[in-house]
Amino acid sequence: MIGDRGRFLLLGSGEFEPWTADAERFALSGAAGDGLVAVLATASAREGEPVFERWTAMGLAHYESLGIDARAVRVRTRVDALDPGVAQQLDSVSMVFLSGGSPKYLAETLGGTPVWDSVQQVIERGGVFAGCSAGAMIAGASGLRFPFASGLGLLPATAIGVHWDALSAWWIRWLRDLAPRRLSAGMRFVGVAEHTAIASDGEDWRVFGSGVVDVRRGPERRAFGQGQRFPR
Repeated sequence: MIGDRGRFLLLGSGEFEPWTADAERFALSGAAGDGLVAVLATASAREGEPVFERWTAMGLAHYESLGIDARAVRVRTRVDALDPGVAQQLDSVSMVFLSGGSPKYLAETLGGTPVWDSVQQVIERGGVFAGCSAGAMIAGASGLRFPFASGLGLLPATAIGVHWDALSAWWIRWLRDLAPRRLSAGMRFVGVAEHTAIASDGEDWRVFGSGVVDVRRGPERRAFGQGQRFPR
């Protein structure tokens, strides 16, 4: 089961910004592969080509600023994701980074495709699955109801929430109160604040950034901040 041993980096918001440097270097430290990061802006593709290309360019520029090699893997549609040649571009990378946008579109585009198979193979051979916002949410458990329905099962017993401290948005206020209570008794909820990340090298989770991570299981609820760790 991937979720029992994989390397992950999940951001609540703020991908490709300077604050992520420590989290990304932690995630990549010891990761298998050629050291390269594959940048997939798939979740933004339905917003149009200029938006998709803007996020792609931001990702490449960000990794260049950190001295980390990166490659754009342009998966805009499910047709792209079904192409074995596109999937092959992930064969040797150390990290796959899925940036934000629509979690529903991202899950529907990637799920059950050669590209998604390759993403899982990256994790299985010791590389890193990384995602921000929509990209983080699809790592969560599969078969859940809204707002966690985009999970593709990499973390089979965990539901992921993002933008978790954005209280100006009515839907986040609603989600904070109600959504975690809709999960089954055996499911853990992890809500990641904006400009906050959790990273795991396969053992436990470590928190990076300026916000708080809200971790719940049944009636138990705990908060973790910068530098703190909590179990996988």
